[in-house]
Amino acid sequence: MAWEWRLIQNECTGCGICADVCPHEAISMPREAAYPEPGPSFCIGCMACVTQCPFDAIEVKQLTALPAE
Repeated sequence: MAWEWRLIQNECTGCGICADVCPHEAISMPREAAYPEPGPSFCIGCMACVTQCPFDAIEVKQLTALPAE
């Protein structure tokens, strides 16, 4: 199964918690970035980012097809 995380930008403060807690490195937070960005791996749907974000700024959904590389 393929999963995808989505940032709700108007709720995000750029704190980077989501990138810190992602066990699969699907979210990264480069120093120069204002908001989280896709990481080197695909989302596995564990919901760690969703449960740990204090601002409800991340959504995770299951995809019907694999994401394009």
